[in-house]
Amino acid sequence: MKRHLERKAAKIIKKSEDGLFSSTPSRPLLASVSIFLVLFPLFLWAEVTPVVMRQPEANAWIGQRVPFFVDLRAGGSFSGTASFDLPQIPGAILIKIGSPVVSSQDIDGESWFVQTHEFALFSQRPGTLDVPAFSVRFASRDGFTGPATDVQVQAPGFKVEIERPPGSEQIGFLVTTESLDVAETWDSTPGLAEVGAIFKRTIVQRAPQFPGMALAPASTTVPDGIRLYSAEAVINDKLERGDFLGERSETITYLMQKAGTFEVPALNFVWWNPKTETLQARTLPAVTFEIAPPTATAEMEEPVATPWPWLLVLVFVVGALAWQRRRLVTWAVGFWRTVNPPDRAAARKLLHACRDHDAAAANRAWIAWRTTQTARFQPTPELHATILDMQRCVFGPSMPHAWRGDDLAHRFTKYITSARVPLNHESASALPYLNP
Repeated sequence: MKRHLERKAAKIIKKSEDGLFSSTPSRPLLASVSIFLVLFPLFLWAEVTPVVMRQPEANAWIGQRVPFFVDLRAGGSFSGTASFDLPQIPGAILIKIGSPVVSSQDIDGESWFVQTHEFALFSQRPGTLDVPAFSVRFASRDGFTGPATDVQVQAPGFKVEIERPPGSEQIGFLVTTESLDVAETWDSTPGLAEVGAIFKRTIVQRAPQFPGMALAPASTTVPDGIRLYSAEAVINDKLERGDFLGERSETITYLMQKAGTFEVPALNFVWWNPKTETLQARTLPAVTFEIAPPTATAEMEEPVATPWPWLLVLVFVVGALAWQRRRLVTWAVGFWRTVNPPDRAAARKLLHACRDHDAAAANRAWIAWRTTQTARFQPTPELHATILDMQRCVFGPSMPHAWRGDDLAHRFTKYITSARVPLNHESASALPYLNP
């Protein structure tokens, strides 16, 4: 972009020189032209900004898609992929939509390359939403084959007025779309089963012109006696012939832990239709399970004759083991302590609890691992903050299933594998710190 301005300024200088030297100019005229030629590139830069924010809508409903566009301008062709430092806004989601569109525009008689990026904003909080300015980085060439030049600018912020639809005050997560399709499938029909039975349920939501990431997650409320496992949602957005369709797929697993009759409540998916300005809902019916105690089966097996050669080998092996039992026990205990020290066992339990997103189990495993360390142990600030978040989830008012163990697993693994902080197997204090 700088070279583009320089070329434009050079043309003006050439024209000015032709006009100046065609006759004998006065000194004031020469000084004025010189100042103009120095400041002209700055005027061009002020008029042709490298980034432009376009916000089609200034008002929106809660959960409604608010599109906005960022135009990047360059004097030559673009190189590489542009990057955006999107801000984190409480109660809102800000995502990028699709791939950029490259076009050309005539600005002040010059042709500029324009790369348009589309974004979408979704808010769950009413009131004035202030989107701050954010950094944009891209690279452009001088013409089509020149060297690439990096450009870093600030995309301007904007404000949106978010309004709550009437009658939705008691609704938590609300989606605003003209239509919402919800369907479910079961791997086996719910009904009669025994303790230990597993049922998998897949719920798929689809909405036009709406990304699957912004759709409401399915409820995970189950009665006592059933344990629920919720897998990570799968987002499968599709763009066909200009029509955008967002899809969110969730797989829920129900484990029957007790005998009796249990009912999983109905799942209600409520959305606000901005076209008709009405609340609409789709309900997946309640499901009843009749769980019976596990049946005890005892099968009588006929005795099988053991060949004599194998019996002699078995007797010899048992005798040898009995003769060297003390040495074997000592060796086995030492080997087990070597390959499975207490700190490693506690670390495995902690990582396993993080994979299951079980905050309570992760807290117990963390305390067990902490007791294997010395009193001089100090976690890193990142690990310390993650542990505090986990403990707030266990002892605070939030539900355990809302905790995700990915960050704790990553930072704990990074800590114990770091060469600068090796695992310490020295004797630790009998009273570990209450808080890490």
